[in-house]
Amino acid sequence: MNKVISTDIKTNKRFSMRQIMNLYQVTKEFKGNIYFICNHKLVEAKKLSTFVSFVLILQECATMKVILEGENVQAMLKKVQTICKKNDSNKLGFQSNQTVNI
Repeated sequence: MNKVISTDIKTNKRFSMRQIMNLYQVTKEFKGNIYFICNHKLVEAKKLSTFVSFVLILQECATMKVILEGENVQAMLKKVQTICKKNDSNKLGFQSNQTVNI
């Protein structure tokens, strides 16, 4: 059965490229839809180009709403929150031994 939940996520700094790609990866694997809303702009996380543009223009310490609809939304919400709150020590993004499926 599909469920819908939403919550606000406050970011403490701009997202790194790693966080953006991790969010994209988990949303691709999710059997449902994930939407982010900030400053009256809505974006579907599965659309990479619009999602990256949206995240890059977010202000530091922005509060955005995330809406999840699908199966097992609680577990997916925890994954999204974990990725959004992670502080990356590597500001350049990916290490050479990591791969990302697009």
